[in-house]
Amino acid sequence: KNNNNNNNNNNNNILVDEDLHGLDKWKNDNEHLRKCAGKEQVMVEVRSNDNDSFGRGNEKRMSFHTFLDLVEGGDSKHYLTTQDVAANDDGQPDLMADFMKTLKDDFPLRPKLIGNLVPQNINIWMGNNRDGASSGLHHDYHDNLYIVLRGQKNFRLYR
Repeated sequence: KNNNNNNNNNNNNILVDEDLHGLDKWKNDNEHLRKCAGKEQVMVEVRSNDNDSFGRGNEKRMSFHTFLDLVEGGDSKHYLTTQDVAANDDGQPDLMADFMKTLKDDFPLRPKLIGNLVPQNINIWMGNNRDGASSGLHHDYHDNLYIVLRGQKNFRLYR
């Protein structure tokens, strides 16, 4: 359902009443994430200063717990992004990284919203940035479903 009752409002959030209520545990704080996945190792993008950009291949392995400590402390130089996934003997990649598998009971693997589409990959992105950050102009090869639980995400779409 579109919750935008004012046609002059540029905020076009779409709220979906469906089976995503398990994610409510993620909204207010990181305690549930820390409890379920804190010990897991993740690759985190690192930039040298707040003016540098992410996506340059500077990565560091750390526990998710350590990453959450950085985020909660206001750090804006570390960013959790797409994690590598394992592949089976036929080369078929897993749906999600081991880190995400510890959280999979919190969300449906095929939300009703996507109908007959089959998810190819499930990720989480997380970080701080006071002034906003950009992933730069790019093309994703798969359709995307973004669920923003805290903060905001702005998209500029071109056709």
